[in-house]
Amino acid sequence: MEVETYTYEDTDESHSLYLMIESWFDGRFPEPELLPKLGVLVKEDDEYLCFVCADMSNNIPRAYIDYLMTNPEIGALKRYKAAKLAEEFLCDRLREHGYSLIYGMTPHAGIASLSQKLGFQVDMTPNISICKLL
Repeated sequence: MEVETYTYEDTDESHSLYLMIESWFDGRFPEPELLPKLGVLVKEDDEYLCFVCADMSNNIPRAYIDYLMTNPEIGALKRYKAAKLAEEFLCDRLREHGYSLIYGMTPHAGIASLSQKLGFQVDMTPNISICKLL
């Protein structure tokens, strides 16, 4: 498996990758220009397996992990290995930039369970997420 970074750009190749990632998401995926700048893709033999990104704050050393997704057409073990590799790569890049905390939220118990396996502390109390477009 190999890892590459992904930042949306206004090119055909970047847009094709965006559409592929969007097709994995069960819900409303953000418009390309609203994706965080640090995205990670894992692929094997020209097949993309996983995507995750992090929103990096400019004034405090914490980042928000977002959109951890895997290709639904591959097996569970390969999805796990790809997610682990993507998360490790993402955390290494964040450490290199001086970040000391990564956090996130999910409504999916499966993502919470995976996150625990990846070393995250998980608080299963319900959270309410708010956002506002400006």
